[in-house]
Amino acid sequence: MSRIVELSAQQFARFVAKGSSVVLFSASWCKPCQQMKPVFHALEEKLHSLAAFAKIDVVVSPAIAQMYGIRVVPSLAVFHEGRLLRVIPGSRSVGTVKKAILAELEEAI
Repeated sequence: MSRIVELSAQQFARFVAKGSSVVLFSASWCKPCQQMKPVFHALEEKLHSLAAFAKIDVVVSPAIAQMYGIRVVPSLAVFHEGRLLRVIPGSRSVGTVKKAILAELEEAI
């Protein structure tokens, strides 16, 4: 069962404000974004106890992407209590991204 939330621009700040979260910035037209979806779902399965997971479409909410310096889709952004910890641009493997997310969350907590 997927616990990945689909965010709008209005929901974004409230979602990332509490605890730890990982947000996938993507676009419906983006081929690498489609390839990143199963990776993101696998990450959510492995790390849902440490962070909340959500996705946001940069075409629908370009101001949010711009605010956080997202220049590449797909990009994963790791947040802790509203603070951006790291942006991981591009399509990556589950293992690589999992390691990066865990490193950021361990440092933040």
